[in-house]
Amino acid sequence: MLFDLRNSEETRTVLLTLEEKRKGGKTIGLTSGCFDLIHFQHFYYFFRCQRQCDVLVVGVDSDEMVRAEKGPERPFIFDYKRATMVDALKPVAFAFVMNGLEDLRAAAKLIRPDFLFRNSDFAGREDEVVGREFARKLVIVHDVEDHASTTELSRAIAGRIKQ
Repeated sequence: MLFDLRNSEETRTVLLTLEEKRKGGKTIGLTSGCFDLIHFQHFYYFFRCQRQCDVLVVGVDSDEMVRAEKGPERPFIFDYKRATMVDALKPVAFAFVMNGLEDLRAAAKLIRPDFLFRNSDFAGREDEVVGREFARKLVIVHDVEDHASTTELSRAIAGRIKQ
């Protein structure tokens, strides 16, 4: 289910659902990222997160966040469309658009995840992970060796177009 973190009714519905899942013994996981040009490594990351929890919630970076991190040419896909695609993936139970890292902190505070998942970028920098204080456990999900980021894919595509 795609929900708006700023919409109290939608957020309440998600929190009630998560509470029921917890009462049934289920664990909750939370992660976030850009997820521009959804590709296999994104799916595989979600799959590996979801294998460690029962319910996975994903924050998708807003267009403004992506531009600030990746540059003015990005994102390729608008945030609402990226969040909709992420939400449609089988390992993902809930998705929302994040307008800043404070949204990740707010989501973690509301959800109180059993697991907060981050990728290899945070290995050795665990103390920098936003929202970790609200999670039972921080889990670094290491990238696989054949990792192909959206940045790498876009450079390869741009190189082929110029030829």
